[in-house]
Amino acid sequence: MNESTEIPGLKNEYLDKIKSVINRHVNKVTLLALTKTEFNIIQDEFGNMLDITVTCEHIFNNKQLIVTAVLSRKEL
Repeated sequence: MNESTEIPGLKNEYLDKIKSVINRHVNKVTLLALTKTEFNIIQDEFGNMLDITVTCEHIFNNKQLIVTAVLSRKEL
């Protein structure tokens, strides 16, 4: 995954952490305060490369799901 990759709807700080796992700089990262939309983007774009474990979910203002997730590289 190259450094210039951008994904609409996903914060650069999350994308940087995801890249560090995919490129094997770290084994796992924790993403805090993901919205349901951001979580879905990560699953759609990176679900085949990453194991995603949801550690916490919250309903915010009766509609937005806020998620804490741990991402680690899938072993082949």
